[in-house]
Amino acid sequence: MRILLQFPEGLKEKACEVAEKLEAEGDEVLISASPCFGACDIAFAEAEACGAEKIIHYGHAEFPLGEKARIPVEYVEFRSDVDLKPVVLKALEDPEFRKCAKVGLITTVQHVGKLGEVKALLEENGKIVLIGKHGPKAKYDGQVLGCDVAAAVNVDGEVDCILYVGGGLFHPIGAALACKKRILSADPFLGRIMWLDEEKRRWERRRRGALAAAASARSFGIIVSTKPGQENLRAAARLKEALEGIGRKAEILLTDIVNPEALANFRCFDAYVNTACPRIVIDDYARFEKPVLNLDDALELVEELKKSP
Repeated sequence: MRILLQFPEGLKEKACEVAEKLEAEGDEVLISASPCFGACDIAFAEAEACGAEKIIHYGHAEFPLGEKARIPVEYVEFRSDVDLKPVVLKALEDPEFRKCAKVGLITTVQHVGKLGEVKALLEENGKIVLIGKHGPKAKYDGQVLGCDVAAAVNVDGEVDCILYVGGGLFHPIGAALACKKRILSADPFLGRIMWLDEEKRRWERRRRGALAAAASARSFGIIVSTKPGQENLRAAARLKEALEGIGRKAEILLTDIVNPEALANFRCFDAYVNTACPRIVIDDYARFEKPVLNLDDALELVEELKKSP
């Protein structure tokens, strides 16, 4: 069988080892060298170009691609063996976290297998722990994605705060923006805990500033990703119609990778709307020369502009 292997950036170092194993079993193997941004980003075009019969995607949990899965995809999850106990104990020493009697618990797929251990440790220290039901794009309860933080939202109204255990700020910031309760990030790789209050306030200021700036825009570039798990062409078409209905100009821009520097060459747009991964606006905000909104914010803007004289 001809197989295309796909790895996120942090796991590409394992590509040769996996390829050699499959080749020893008689498979013909090719390796995607393109950037990979998540379980939503499957290399179907590359697989079709080389005639692959299957894609093996490493590092992420299964993602609901539905009819967009043009070639069979096998997801192979990656689970980290890092010890979570030291950073959880550090969280338990935090004065603000001590005040939280009821705690929501979230993580990524890399650590989801250890949520039970973390829950037990918190309960041993007097906490009532809730693990939220996963959303439509995640696979496990307590698991959050950049585009699906339902596991946090589903416990937000029942807890005093939410604890994220895992590396980086990509996932917990998404949860913080969607929740009313405070989020404490506990990073086992850095051994660091961090309340995300200021990060949330910073983003809210940026979002309000972008909305205010986009309100005076006369032309909008609506960004649509061709990545199978991010493509949102129908919503983009509806937004284009809505913007034109209130006297604005709008065009749809198709791209595989959203590159703010490349978009800057379109001088005809006063603002952009991102219909792809919602984290692009958060993580790449400073790289855009013009105001950039996510789809929900753009729809909110349309409703506000309808009220204007």
